[in-house]
Amino acid sequence: MRLEDLVKTALDELRMQMLGTQVLFGFQLQGVFQEGFGTMPGSVKLMDFAALSLIVLTLALLIAAPAQHRLVERGRATHRIFATAKRFAEFALAPLALAIGCDVYVVGQHWVGQGAVPAAIVTGAAGFFLWYGLGTLLRTIVTPKEKAVKPPQEEKTHLHMKIEQMLTESRVVLPGAQAMLGFQFVVTMTKAFAELPDAVRNIHFAALACVALSIMLLITPAAVHRITFRGLDVERVHGIGSMLVTTALVPLALGLSADFFVAGFKMLGNPQAAGIAAGVVLMGLAALWYALPLFLRRHAHG
Repeated sequence: MRLEDLVKTALDELRMQMLGTQVLFGFQLQGVFQEGFGTMPGSVKLMDFAALSLIVLTLALLIAAPAQHRLVERGRATHRIFATAKRFAEFALAPLALAIGCDVYVVGQHWVGQGAVPAAIVTGAAGFFLWYGLGTLLRTIVTPKEKAVKPPQEEKTHLHMKIEQMLTESRVVLPGAQAMLGFQFVVTMTKAFAELPDAVRNIHFAALACVALSIMLLITPAAVHRITFRGLDVERVHGIGSMLVTTALVPLALGLSADFFVAGFKMLGNPQAAGIAAGVVLMGLAALWYALPLFLRRHAHG
């Protein structure tokens, strides 16, 4: 197997994790506008805010690897990006398991009261065991033949694989953005949204516009590939697509942090705290998706 095939598989695994995360992300953003949310105790709302923060962290980690592939490696299949994609995929599972446990507590508190605590612990522990413990246990019984398998040497990445990986990375980012856009449209029709201050509603609509722009940018590479280049492998397809995918992360980061403020405002009831949290999210996304890759690219060039 070639290294470029291994990188493609690693990106597909990131995409699979994103598909598993997007529904929970939509629940986190929509749940705060449901009628029953206002009657929840303050401790439950804080737990829901923690779950939202963990899901945002999961999304940030899943998208970080494609950002580095575009900005640092410029679409080349290297051992470094292969290891980076695996590392971010592993890191992202921890906050996802914790977020699921937090959400089990939030939902269970309404139905079973204190029984929600052990249910949340068991759920989170199950996630950690299946996603970390099981693999660690299986590693102890790996056969010598399996241990002897080594990653292939780096070679020049074929143009077809570069284009395929670029489109795969667009599909990694797209589910999270589309789940968010669906939430943004739906909540505008709720009573709770109508009761928000005008300034908060305006921030939500600005976030909606940012996410919609991000989705359009992520879909554009496929349209250009099909309409302009008739689906053929041309170097400019990869260059244009890479630029569009990288650019799409800017409005996505702005939209995500803006709606994090809106959801945080509903959960915490404190605009200052929600604003600080949203600012931290924006800076974190900018660091993971742009600052770190650009630093690594400069270091690599040096």
